[in-house]
Order: sequence, then structure tokens, then C-alpha cells
Amino acid sequence: MAVLHALSGGEPRGGQQPPGPKHGKHSTNGRGMGTAYVWARLGDVLGRYPRVPLAVKSATAAGLAWLAVLPLGGVADDYPYYAPLGAVVAMGATVVTSVRASVQGVLALVLGAGLSIGVGLLPVPEVVGVALVVGLGTVAAGWRQVGDMASWVPISALFILIIGRADPGDYAFAYVALTALGAAIGVLVNAAVPPLPLIATGVTQSTLLATLARQLDDLADGLLHDPLLTPEQWQQRQEAIEPQAREMQQMVTEATEARRVNWRARRWQNTAERQYSWAQALQRLSFLVEDITDLVIEQEHAGRQQVVLGPTLRPPTARALTAMSRALRSMEGDTADADALRAADRAVHELATAIREARGHTEDDLFAAGTIVTAIRRAVAALVDNDLAD
Repeated sequence: MAVLHALSGGEPRGGQQPPGPKHGKHSTNGRGMGTAYVWARLGDVLGRYPRVPLAVKSATAAGLAWLAVLPLGGVADDYPYYAPLGAVVAMGATVVTSVRASVQGVLALVLGAGLSIGVGLLPVPEVVGVALVVGLGTVAAGWRQVGDMASWVPISALFILIIGRADPGDYAFAYVALTALGAAIGVLVNAAVPPLPLIATGVTQSTLLATLARQLDDLADGLLHDPLLTPEQWQQRQEAIEPQAREMQQMVTEATEARRVNWRARRWQNTAERQYSWAQALQRLSFLVEDITDLVIEQEHAGRQQVVLGPTLRPPTARALTAMSRALRSMEGDTADADALRAADRAVHELATAIREARGHTEDDLFAAGTIVTAIRRAVAALVDNDLAD
């Protein structure tokens, strides 16, 4: 089971940490504990790098496909390599993607074979035949049903026309049938050890969370800088949040799809659902932090004659941003430390009070400063119940 756990992409083990060296003792069961720790660490590492178990399963499927085709004889003896090719094509990040790629790949090959055989029957020069199968294959590749395997239509048609010119029927049959056989083996291997990339998804969520906290710290530090930062200095403090948010969302989508046709998914259903909910909160947090960052960088720099915060509101704004950053850093799973959240709530309240007091001494409505308060409050609300955020 430990091997299955590792190759499946590494699911979390119910929140229990394997015993580390500092906990180990020289006792009669020390070797067993050490073995369990090694397997747990292996599962964690492979879970963080899902490409590794995918590679292992791809290699296994290709080897099995090769072994399966050897005893068949006939045209299989001439083109055995198409079976491993089908296995590799079928091996996807989820069982669903494996099935989809297999069906689309075989469908593309059938289309290519039909075009090639049809064009081969025409009394046209070879160069015209090549042009026809490529042109018609490219048109046929636009059919939605072939999806990501669209490029296989003209490629397979060209292969069958040129390589299988001596016996296009047998070659086309071998090409399609052996690739389909290999694809079926690839799907079976992936279904036997189905991926469920919960650890990798959790890592991307933790990375994004750390980036958001770091961005808030940089903004707070910049607001306390004297003299006020220039636009160029602010730009150096801007984190690349959007690409990480996209990567996180892609991993969550993949993990959600991986639960389909997956005999291991029920065991980790609660964990997967928590990750999905936390991903939605992180997505909202990312938008809010980006909004705050854009507002501060564009409106509070040394190049502006009139800034939105000024020396009076910059310190309480910095304290609110720092408190929010600490709340993010206090996250354990999808739960933040209650004291850190209360501190963030107090800091936002103090900023709102400072803004109200500042309005009595200026004609500016301080709308932009109020926008920061609203954004931070919404960020707190993304982490806790609304009654704490209000």
C-alpha cells in the first residue's frame, strides 16, 4: 500500500506526521518505525512532484504494452512500437484525462487512416497526394471531438500514405489497433494507481499564501519608508501574484477532476473539499491583495503631488497590512489563528477610525483610503466568519 500511496501522487495521511529521527529510539521496533518514516517521506516527496509518479506509470504502461504485443504476430511483428506509443499517449494527470486522450487519439488515427486510404486510391501524383492528406487532415482536425489530439489527424494520414504505401490497409490497421491496445493498457495502469494530487495542490496553496503575506509586508514596510518611495521602488516590491493564483487554480481543477473514476477518492473526500473551498478563498484574497497593491503603488508615491494616505494615514495603514499578513502566516490548513484574526480586525478598525478623524481636517473624501479598509475587511472575511470581519 505504501508503494500505491507514493505512485498515486501522495495523499496526506490524515494529518498525522511520520515519526522523524528526533522521535526515534533504539528499540526492537526501531527498524519498522524507520521504514514507515522512509515510505512516508517518499510519498510526500512524490506528492510534491507529481511528474515523477506519472513518469513511473508511463514507463510501466509502455513496458507492459510492448510485452502484450510481442505474442500477437502478424502485422504486430512489423510495428510493435505503436503499442507503447499508445500507452504513453494515454497516460494523463487523471484517469479521466487518460480516457479522453485515448478516445481522441484513436478517433484521430481513424480519421487520418480514412483520409490516407481514400487519397491513395486517387490517380494523382505523389506530391499531390501528400498535399491532399495534409490539407484535408488539417481541416478534419478542426472537429471538436478529436480535441487535443487534433494534430494526429494530418500526421497519421501522412504516415500511412508514405510509410504504408506498399500495403496501406494492413499498415493503417496495425497503426490504429496497436495504438488503441497500448492506450487501453495505459488507462488500466492509471486506473489501477489513480493520481490524486492533494499534496501538490496544498503546496501551491501554501506558496500562494506566503506570497500574499510577503506582498502585504512589503507594502507595509514601503508605507513607513522615509522619504516616500518612488514608483520604480514600489515596482520592485510588487510580487507576481496572478501567475501563482492561476497555477493554484489549475492544480485545484486537476485535483477535482482526479476524484472522478478514482477508487481512492472517497477516502480523501473531506480533504479535497476543504482544499477546494480554501482555493476559492485564496482566489478572493489574491484579487483583494492585488487591488490594494495597485492602489498603493499608483496613488502613494513620491511622484504625486497629492497622495491618498499622507503621513497621517500611512502608519495605521501599514499596521493593518502587517496584521493581515500575520493572520495569513498563522494559517494552519484552512484555519487562521484566532488571536491573529482579532488583531487584524482591531488594526482595520483603528485605520477606519483614523480615516474618519482625518476627514475632519481635509476636504478630500479619502475614498481611496476607505477602499483599502474595505479590501482588508473582505480579506479577513475570506478567512473567518462574517461576524468577526464586521
